Amino acid sequence: MNEPLISVIVPVYNVEQYLARCVDSILAQTYRNLEVLLVNDGSTDSSGKACDAYAAKDARVRAVHKDNGGLSDARNAGMQAAQGEYYAFIDSDDWIAADYIAYLYRLLSRNHAQIAVCGYRKVYEKEENGAGSAGTSVDIYDSGEGLFRLLYQRGMITAAWGRLFQAALFRDIRFPKGKLHEDVAVMYRLFDKADKIVCGDAEKYFYFQRRDSIVNREFDRRRMDYISFTGECILYMEEKHPELKKAAISRHFSACFDLLSSGGFDKKNHADAYSRLVHEIKKYRKAVLADKQARLKNRLAAAGSCLSIPIVQKLSRLISRP
Repeated sequence: MNEPLISVIVPVYNVEQYLARCVDSILAQTYRNLEVLLVNDGSTDSSGKACDAYAAKDARVRAVHKDNGGLSDARNAGMQAAQGEYYAFIDSDDWIAADYIAYLYRLLSRNHAQIAVCGYRKVYEKEENGAGSAGTSVDIYDSGEGLFRLLYQRGMITAAWGRLFQAALFRDIRFPKGKLHEDVAVMYRLFDKADKIVCGDAEKYFYFQRRDSIVNREFDRRRMDYISFTGECILYMEEKHPELKKAAISRHFSACFDLLSSGGFDKKNHADAYSRLVHEIKKYRKAVLADKQARLKNRLAAAGSCLSIPIVQKLSRLISRP
């Protein structure tokens, strides 16, 4: 059986310390019919040269060089250059198991799905790489059930990595340029377009938590993009899937508390952002409290916010520590 071409898209920006581990894991895949697009997003270190070196060594690798435009813009440039029937997105400081692509493609093809999802393992600095769990279960969802689980955060994270997508899903969808939390903006739209989503629990993706990564830095006002996107999701569901509006509200409420518990975030230094988050929490907390499908964590936060938002903020920080 002929294996279809799969495009692996890797945005690259100033990751000279980590790039080899990532790319070497891709080139070691048991699934061989790959094109690997290393999108150098205006790196100022040696990352761009490393991309060219890989392209010179392996015919499956193409280096795409562009001015710095951020993660979304790099992914979009990768899709623009891609020729595969399927897309896999891998962050350049992460790495994958040798059978990552084979596992996801097997899930997708055997179940006639458009999106395949695998398990992942967080790896922190100074931690041994280790191996992911083998996994035993496979779950198959239609679009509605997939959206339900995505929005209610039931074993389904909002990330482009750790997944294999049918390329056709992206025909009219792109990541929002210059924004943070870009995956939140597109994932529910992709799930909505898919007829079937298949999820295996084997941990095949290794998500590296750097201290200097965007999600681990002190609070950046651009992170408010997060609740802009979850707010858009509420409107989207209200129009297209009213039965999922409560799920979208739950996801938005969760995003508000995620930001509120961010490192370095406080009322004094981020007054405008704080006021906006408190407004959204007060606006939706009754709906979350009344929603029996909402996560217990969300419902407790909603109840606590009626008494003291600052106390819930402190508790959220303690709970969210690795």
